[in-house]
Amino acid sequence: MQEYYDRQVFRGSVDVTQLSFVGTIGFSFCGLMGPVSQIFTSILGVRWVMLIGTVLMSGGLVLASFSVEVWHLYITQSVIHGMGAALLYVVSMAISPQWFRRRGLALGVMVSGSGVGGLVMPFIMTELNETLGGAWCYRILGIVTFGIGLMSTLLLKEKEVHKVPLRLRHVIDIGLCKDVKFVIWCIAGNLNMLAYFIPAFYLPSHANKLGLLPSQGSTLVAVFSAVNVVGRILSGYLGDHLGAVNVNIVFLLVCGFSSLFIWPFATSYATLMVFIVTYGFMSGAVFSLLAPITATITGMDRYPSGIGLYLFFMTAARLGPTLAGTIQSYMDKESFFALQVFTGFAFISSALVTILLKHLLKPGLFHKV
Repeated sequence: MQEYYDRQVFRGSVDVTQLSFVGTIGFSFCGLMGPVSQIFTSILGVRWVMLIGTVLMSGGLVLASFSVEVWHLYITQSVIHGMGAALLYVVSMAISPQWFRRRGLALGVMVSGSGVGGLVMPFIMTELNETLGGAWCYRILGIVTFGIGLMSTLLLKEKEVHKVPLRLRHVIDIGLCKDVKFVIWCIAGNLNMLAYFIPAFYLPSHANKLGLLPSQGSTLVAVFSAVNVVGRILSGYLGDHLGAVNVNIVFLLVCGFSSLFIWPFATSYATLMVFIVTYGFMSGAVFSLLAPITATITGMDRYPSGIGLYLFFMTAARLGPTLAGTIQSYMDKESFFALQVFTGFAFISSALVTILLKHLLKPGLFHKV
């Protein structure tokens, strides 16, 4: 949608950076709404929060269809849609692990849906934009979102409903912030989230610099989404059998080393494909193992507070691609080396911090954690 609005609606009159913040601001709500979602859930219950999220999410998309200024998109797509999406995401992440013993595989399958969406939706939206226009693309997406969200609202429920006292200290367990293991886990999460989106975000530009076709750049992003789906499911499955923390460390290290030792030497379509398949597959662990590791640290009784606080503390890290782009502009706009080093060291640093977490949870190299 960013490319369509830049080309057809604003016709180059709006800076691309301003447009890019539409998605960045919306995505940041996934973290900002973490504690808020927990408060709403304790007061209203899961289904009412899901319904509110569905209405906000679909309504934001429909309202965005009437946007003629970039600030209209900030209000509708970024804020209204972002708040709704955050409510649905945080509640589903908090409730789903209650139903499964093998939480890695279950959460891997659940979060793989966003990877499937990343693979399929760009082609659907491009067709809708070109045939019906951007306004009707937003409206159709809003209608479809409402239908799917309503169905999810009716199907999702808590395994056990506890009557929680409506006091902030009971709803949001701030005591977790004093838990060294939880703090370390938040640091590790921030480091890998800083880098997670950078390759997919900048690969089309890198492909263009190498003289490749725009379609080849789009294919690289589509392949990233496809292999990421497989990586999320398989990393979750491995996490159940080998330990979520153990698997996360290995996958983070491979992401870091591939960014440092494959991406900088990718000078053709084939080598770029090798990198994105490796990185896309291994980075799937970032989201699939998020909930199981959090549950391991907090226990299921404190897990809803833990996941809300964890997502909240990761809010700033979602600006990673913007930060990396600023560093690139400052050093050398024509080179992607700064991005590659930034991505590699962020993942390796995250892996090292996670190794410290493993030691605190259960010392020993081969223990299942």
